[in-house]
Amino acid sequence: MGEVVPAAPPCEVFLDLAWPGSAARRVVVSLPRDTPRGRQFVLLCSGQRGACYANTSLFMVWGEGLPGERVEGGDYETNDGEGGAALLPRLHQGDYWRSGKAGAVWWPWGCVDARGAQFGITTRDCRPRGGGVDDDDDDDVFGEVVRGLEVVQEAAQHRPITEVTVVQCGVLLTPPH
Repeated sequence: MGEVVPAAPPCEVFLDLAWPGSAARRVVVSLPRDTPRGRQFVLLCSGQRGACYANTSLFMVWGEGLPGERVEGGDYETNDGEGGAALLPRLHQGDYWRSGKAGAVWWPWGCVDARGAQFGITTRDCRPRGGGVDDDDDDDVFGEVVRGLEVVQEAAQHRPITEVTVVQCGVLLTPPH
């Protein structure tokens, strides 16, 4: 498995999202930098360590309809936002960046190691400081949606959001050149 699946970013992973009345549709996330959160995201998309995002639900929409709207998911333990323990240590260390753009994939601020596997995806661009869901751009961005942002945006409109499920996930392999 280690020879087939990249051990760390840079790479692309996918989340196939579905909800009642919708067939599964693919969201592709680029993890352009090698960071602890990016490595953990690869592990949770591939299931290499047992824990996996497959069959988990999104559990929250922040700032519904506002600039900076975002969805949160990644609780592979309790599926309600209270679990999703980190798989790797020192997740806060790394070359993360800030973004107020739709498609940013980030670590929800304030998540402790007990919820360190959770992630957020921004669905609407933020206004400059002071005009979004909170007064800041997203910190701790470790990836970006490069295909399928419209799927996440549609999912954010579904109620209840907990019916939106990651039915499959994995790592996209780059064909040899």
